[in-house]
Amino acid sequence: MVPVTSFGIVAFKQAQKIYAMLDRISLWSKASKVPVHFHPSLSLHYRSESISTDETAFLAQSDVLVSIGGDGTFLSAVHLSQFSGKPVIGVNMGGVGFLTDIGPEDIEDSLAKMVRGQYRTSAKMLLEARVIRDGFEIKTMRALNDIFINRFDMPKLTSIKAYSGEQFISQFVSDGLIVASPSGSTAYSLAAGGPIMDPDVKAFLLTPICPHSLTERPLILSCERDVRLVMSQKTAEVMLSADGIETMRLKSGDEVIVSYCGDQTNLIQLSLRSHFDCLRVKLGWGKDFKDSDGNE
Repeated sequence: MVPVTSFGIVAFKQAQKIYAMLDRISLWSKASKVPVHFHPSLSLHYRSESISTDETAFLAQSDVLVSIGGDGTFLSAVHLSQFSGKPVIGVNMGGVGFLTDIGPEDIEDSLAKMVRGQYRTSAKMLLEARVIRDGFEIKTMRALNDIFINRFDMPKLTSIKAYSGEQFISQFVSDGLIVASPSGSTAYSLAAGGPIMDPDVKAFLLTPICPHSLTERPLILSCERDVRLVMSQKTAEVMLSADGIETMRLKSGDEVIVSYCGDQTNLIQLSLRSHFDCLRVKLGWGKDFKDSDGNE
Protein backbone atom coordinates (compact mmCIF):
# COMPACT_ATOMS: atom_id res chain seq x y z
CA MET A 1 0.00 0.00 0.00
CA VAL A 2 0.97 3.67 -0.34
CA PRO A 3 3.11 4.81 2.63
CA VAL A 4 1.30 7.20 4.97
CA THR A 5 3.03 10.58 5.34
CA SER A 6 0.74 12.25 7.90
CA PHE A 7 -1.97 11.38 10.40
CA GLY A 8 -5.09 13.16 11.62
CA ILE A 9 -5.94 12.31 15.23
CA VAL A 10 -9.59 12.36 16.33
CA ALA A 11 -10.51 12.17 20.03
CA PHE A 12 -13.52 13.58 21.82
CA LYS A 13 -13.69 12.04 25.30
CA GLN A 14 -12.13 13.95 28.17
CA ALA A 15 -10.24 11.21 29.99
CA GLN A 16 -6.71 10.90 31.32
CA LYS A 17 -6.06 7.71 29.34
CA ILE A 18 -6.99 9.58 26.14
CA TYR A 19 -4.59 12.43 26.97
CA ALA A 20 -1.86 9.91 27.75
CA MET A 21 -2.36 8.32 24.33
CA LEU A 22 -2.16 11.74 22.65
CA ASP A 23 1.11 12.39 24.51
CA ARG A 24 2.54 9.10 23.22
CA ILE A 25 1.51 9.95 19.66
CA SER A 26 3.17 13.37 19.95
CA LEU A 27 6.41 11.83 21.19
CA TRP A 28 6.35 9.27 18.38
CA SER A 29 5.75 12.04 15.83
CA LYS A 30 8.75 14.03 17.02
CA ALA A 31 11.00 10.98 17.12
CA SER A 32 9.95 9.66 13.70
CA LYS A 33 9.55 13.10 12.07
CA VAL A 34 6.14 12.10 10.73
CA PRO A 35 3.61 14.94 11.20
CA VAL A 36 0.41 14.39 13.15
CA HIS A 37 -2.50 16.83 13.24
CA PHE A 38 -4.98 16.88 16.10
CA HIS A 39 -8.63 17.68 15.48
CA PRO A 40 -9.51 21.31 16.35
CA SER A 41 -11.98 20.22 19.05
CA LEU A 42 -9.05 19.08 21.19
CA SER A 43 -8.07 22.71 21.77
CA LEU A 44 -10.87 22.92 24.36
CA HIS A 45 -9.20 20.53 26.80
CA TYR A 46 -5.73 19.60 25.53
CA ARG A 47 -2.60 21.64 24.81
CA SER A 48 -0.48 20.82 21.78
CA GLU A 49 1.21 22.66 18.96
CA SER A 50 -0.14 19.97 16.62
CA ILE A 51 -3.79 21.00 16.96
CA SER A 52 -5.17 22.17 13.60
CA THR A 53 -6.75 25.60 13.34
CA ASP A 54 -9.88 24.38 11.54
CA GLU A 55 -11.47 21.18 10.27
CA THR A 56 -10.85 21.91 6.59
CA ALA A 57 -7.11 22.24 7.16
CA PHE A 58 -7.16 19.17 9.42
CA LEU A 59 -8.66 16.98 6.69
CA ALA A 60 -6.45 18.40 3.95
CA GLN A 61 -3.25 17.81 5.93
CA SER A 62 -4.06 14.22 6.99
CA ASP A 63 -3.47 11.15 4.82
CA VAL A 64 -5.17 8.88 7.37
CA LEU A 65 -7.59 9.57 10.22
CA VAL A 66 -6.89 7.79 13.51
CA SER A 67 -9.71 7.70 16.05
CA ILE A 68 -8.82 7.44 19.73
CA GLY A 69 -11.74 5.94 21.67
CA GLY A 70 -14.45 3.40 20.99
CA ASP A 71 -16.66 2.61 18.03
CA GLY A 72 -18.58 5.86 18.53
CA THR A 73 -15.43 7.92 18.01
CA PHE A 74 -14.54 5.76 15.02
CA LEU A 75 -17.92 6.43 13.41
CA SER A 76 -17.47 10.14 14.11
CA ALA A 77 -14.16 10.03 12.23
CA VAL A 78 -15.86 8.31 9.28
CA HIS A 79 -18.56 11.00 9.21
CA LEU A 80 -15.90 13.66 9.62
CA SER A 81 -14.26 12.44 6.41
CA GLN A 82 -17.65 12.93 4.70
CA PHE A 83 -17.43 9.41 3.27
CA SER A 84 -14.75 10.63 0.87
CA GLY A 85 -12.79 7.38 0.98
CA LYS A 86 -10.07 8.86 3.21
CA PRO A 87 -8.67 5.87 5.16
CA VAL A 88 -9.70 5.55 8.80
CA ILE A 89 -8.37 3.35 11.60
CA GLY A 90 -9.23 3.24 15.29
CA VAL A 91 -7.38 2.77 18.57
CA ASN A 92 -9.66 0.89 20.95
CA MET A 93 -9.85 2.88 24.18
CA GLY A 94 -13.44 1.89 24.85
CA GLY A 95 -15.22 -1.38 25.52
CA VAL A 96 -15.91 -4.04 22.90
CA GLY A 97 -14.73 -2.09 19.85
CA PHE A 98 -15.78 -4.05 16.76
CA LEU A 99 -14.54 -1.32 14.40
CA THR A 100 -11.29 -0.34 16.10
CA ASP A 101 -8.26 -2.36 15.00
CA ILE A 102 -5.37 -1.11 17.19
CA GLY A 103 -4.81 -1.97 20.84
CA PRO A 104 -3.47 0.95 22.94
CA GLU A 105 -0.27 -0.95 23.65
CA ASP A 106 0.52 -1.10 19.90
CA ILE A 107 0.07 2.53 18.86
CA GLU A 108 3.70 3.39 18.03
CA ASP A 109 4.32 0.16 16.12
CA SER A 110 1.00 0.53 14.27
CA LEU A 111 1.75 4.07 13.13
CA ALA A 112 5.21 2.98 11.97
CA LYS A 113 3.71 0.12 9.94
CA MET A 114 1.40 2.51 8.11
CA VAL A 115 4.32 4.82 7.36
CA ARG A 116 6.06 1.84 5.76
CA GLY A 117 2.93 0.98 3.79
CA GLN A 118 2.41 -2.27 5.69
CA TYR A 119 -1.36 -2.24 5.87
CA ARG A 120 -4.43 -3.10 3.86
CA THR A 121 -7.79 -1.42 3.40
CA SER A 122 -11.31 -2.76 3.14
CA ALA A 123 -14.30 -1.02 1.60
CA LYS A 124 -17.56 -1.26 3.53
CA MET A 125 -21.14 -1.05 2.35
CA LEU A 126 -22.67 2.37 2.96
CA LEU A 127 -26.31 3.28 3.57
CA GLU A 128 -28.06 6.39 2.34
CA ALA A 129 -31.34 7.68 3.77
CA ARG A 130 -33.48 10.23 1.94
CA VAL A 131 -36.29 11.93 3.85
CA ILE A 132 -39.39 12.77 1.81
CA ARG A 133 -41.93 15.22 3.24
CA ASP A 134 -45.01 16.35 1.30
CA GLY A 135 -43.48 14.98 -1.89
CA PHE A 136 -40.15 16.82 -1.53
CA GLU A 137 -36.76 15.47 -0.50
CA ILE A 138 -35.71 17.54 2.50
CA LYS A 139 -32.71 15.66 3.90
CA THR A 140 -30.08 13.08 2.93
CA MET A 141 -27.94 11.15 5.41
CA ARG A 142 -25.28 8.49 5.04
CA ALA A 143 -24.23 5.80 7.50
CA LEU A 144 -21.65 3.06 7.86
CA ASN A 145 -23.50 1.06 10.52
CA ASP A 146 -27.18 1.88 10.59
CA ILE A 147 -30.07 4.17 9.86
CA PHE A 148 -32.63 3.97 12.66
CA ILE A 149 -35.87 5.52 13.82
CA ASN A 150 -36.83 5.51 17.47
CA ARG A 151 -39.03 7.31 19.97
CA PHE A 152 -38.35 10.95 20.71
CA ASP A 153 -38.99 12.01 24.28
CA MET A 154 -42.24 10.03 24.51
CA PRO A 155 -42.64 6.71 26.41
CA LYS A 156 -45.07 5.13 23.95
CA LEU A 157 -45.03 2.89 20.90
CA THR A 158 -44.82 4.26 17.37
CA SER A 159 -46.21 2.89 14.10
CA ILE A 160 -44.06 2.56 10.96
CA LYS A 161 -45.00 0.96 7.64
CA ALA A 162 -42.09 -0.84 5.97
CA TYR A 163 -41.64 -1.73 2.31
CA SER A 164 -38.95 -3.60 0.37
CA GLY A 165 -39.09 -1.89 -3.00
CA GLU A 166 -42.81 -1.90 -3.86
CA GLN A 167 -43.53 -4.90 -1.63
CA PHE A 168 -45.28 -4.11 1.64
CA ILE A 169 -43.64 -5.93 4.58
CA SER A 170 -45.64 -4.93 7.64
CA GLN A 171 -46.76 -2.09 9.83
CA PHE A 172 -44.46 -2.32 12.81
CA VAL A 173 -45.80 -1.15 16.15
CA SER A 174 -42.66 -0.85 18.25
CA ASP A 175 -40.20 1.55 19.83
CA GLY A 176 -38.68 1.99 16.36
CA LEU A 177 -36.89 0.31 13.45
CA ILE A 178 -33.25 -0.21 12.52
CA VAL A 179 -31.94 -0.62 8.98
CA ALA A 180 -28.38 -1.89 9.38
CA SER A 181 -25.55 -2.72 7.02
CA PRO A 182 -23.63 -5.98 7.54
CA SER A 183 -20.91 -4.13 9.46
CA GLY A 184 -23.65 -2.55 11.59
CA SER A 185 -25.14 -5.92 12.50
CA THR A 186 -22.90 -6.02 15.60
CA ALA A 187 -24.06 -2.59 16.78
CA TYR A 188 -27.56 -1.34 17.73
CA SER A 189 -29.25 -4.14 15.77
CA LEU A 190 -27.42 -6.82 17.77
CA ALA A 191 -28.56 -5.19 21.03
CA ALA A 192 -32.13 -5.26 19.67
CA GLY A 193 -31.93 -9.00 18.96
CA GLY A 194 -30.77 -8.98 15.34
CA PRO A 195 -28.45 -11.58 13.78
CA ILE A 196 -24.76 -11.09 12.99
CA MET A 197 -24.00 -10.85 9.27
CA ASP A 198 -20.80 -11.54 7.37
CA PRO A 199 -19.48 -8.09 6.38
CA ASP A 200 -18.91 -9.28 2.80
CA VAL A 201 -22.65 -9.86 2.33
CA LYS A 202 -24.50 -7.10 0.48
CA ALA A 203 -27.87 -6.87 2.21
CA PHE A 204 -30.02 -4.80 4.55
CA LEU A 205 -30.89 -5.96 8.04
CA LEU A 206 -34.30 -4.70 9.22
CA THR A 207 -34.66 -5.01 12.99
CA PRO A 208 -37.71 -3.84 14.99
CA ILE A 209 -36.90 -2.29 18.37
CA CYS A 210 -39.02 -3.87 21.12
CA PRO A 211 -41.92 -4.79 18.80
CA HIS A 212 -45.44 -5.01 20.25
CA SER A 213 -45.87 -8.39 18.54
CA LEU A 214 -43.36 -11.07 19.57
CA THR A 215 -43.69 -12.69 16.13
CA GLU A 216 -42.17 -9.67 14.35
CA ARG A 217 -38.56 -10.73 13.92
CA PRO A 218 -35.49 -9.22 12.20
CA LEU A 219 -35.41 -9.58 8.41
CA ILE A 220 -32.49 -9.79 5.98
CA LEU A 221 -33.46 -7.99 2.76
CA SER A 222 -31.87 -7.59 -0.65
CA CYS A 223 -30.05 -4.28 -1.01
CA GLU A 224 -31.04 -4.25 -4.69
CA ARG A 225 -34.40 -2.88 -3.50
CA ASP A 226 -34.72 0.24 -1.38
CA VAL A 227 -36.26 -0.01 2.05
CA ARG A 228 -39.07 2.53 2.44
CA LEU A 229 -40.31 3.48 5.90
CA VAL A 230 -43.49 5.53 6.32
CA MET A 231 -44.39 7.26 9.58
CA SER A 232 -47.99 6.08 9.80
CA GLN A 233 -48.84 7.29 13.29
CA LYS A 234 -50.85 10.54 13.37
CA THR A 235 -48.81 11.98 16.22
CA ALA A 236 -45.36 10.67 15.33
CA GLU A 237 -42.82 11.53 18.03
CA VAL A 238 -39.77 9.90 16.47
CA MET A 239 -36.18 10.71 15.57
CA LEU A 240 -34.21 9.58 12.52
CA SER A 241 -30.51 8.95 13.06
CA ALA A 242 -27.51 7.96 10.95
CA ASP A 243 -24.97 6.03 13.05
CA GLY A 244 -26.27 7.88 16.11
CA ILE A 245 -24.40 10.98 14.89
CA GLU A 246 -26.58 12.89 12.43
CA THR A 247 -30.22 13.23 13.51
CA MET A 248 -33.51 14.89 12.61
CA ARG A 249 -37.04 14.79 13.95
CA LEU A 250 -39.70 13.19 11.77
CA LYS A 251 -43.37 14.07 11.33
CA SER A 252 -46.42 11.97 10.61
CA GLY A 253 -46.51 11.03 6.91
CA ASP A 254 -42.76 11.42 6.39
CA GLU A 255 -41.07 8.74 4.29
CA VAL A 256 -37.50 7.53 4.78
CA ILE A 257 -36.00 5.73 1.79
CA VAL A 258 -32.87 3.74 2.64
CA SER A 259 -30.67 2.61 -0.24
CA TYR A 260 -27.28 1.02 -0.86
CA CYS A 261 -24.97 3.77 -2.11
CA GLY A 262 -21.78 1.83 -2.79
CA ASP A 263 -18.60 0.93 -0.92
CA GLN A 264 -16.75 4.15 -0.28
CA THR A 265 -15.21 4.13 3.16
CA ASN A 266 -11.72 2.62 3.36
CA LEU A 267 -11.06 1.08 6.76
CA ILE A 268 -7.41 0.31 7.45
CA GLN A 269 -6.65 -3.11 8.87
CA LEU A 270 -3.27 -3.99 10.34
CA SER A 271 -4.10 -7.29 11.99
CA LEU A 272 -4.58 -10.49 10.02
CA ARG A 273 -7.57 -11.59 12.08
CA SER A 274 -10.76 -12.57 10.27
CA HIS A 275 -14.25 -11.34 11.05
CA PHE A 276 -14.84 -14.58 12.96
CA ASP A 277 -11.59 -14.17 14.90
CA CYS A 278 -12.92 -10.78 15.98
CA LEU A 279 -16.29 -12.21 17.02
CA ARG A 280 -14.66 -14.95 19.11
CA VAL A 281 -12.49 -12.42 20.93
CA LYS A 282 -15.06 -9.64 21.37
CA LEU A 283 -18.02 -11.88 22.27
CA GLY A 284 -16.13 -14.60 24.11
CA TRP A 285 -17.25 -17.40 21.81
CA GLY A 286 -15.79 -20.84 22.46
CA LYS A 287 -14.41 -20.02 25.90
CA ASP A 288 -13.94 -22.85 28.35
CA PHE A 289 -16.19 -22.02 31.29
CA LYS A 290 -14.92 -24.81 33.50
CA ASP A 291 -13.16 -23.90 36.71
CA SER A 292 -9.78 -25.21 37.82
CA ASP A 293 -11.42 -28.33 39.30
CA GLY A 294 -13.06 -29.23 36.00
CA ASN A 295 -16.55 -28.22 37.11
CA GLU A 296 -18.82 -26.24 34.82
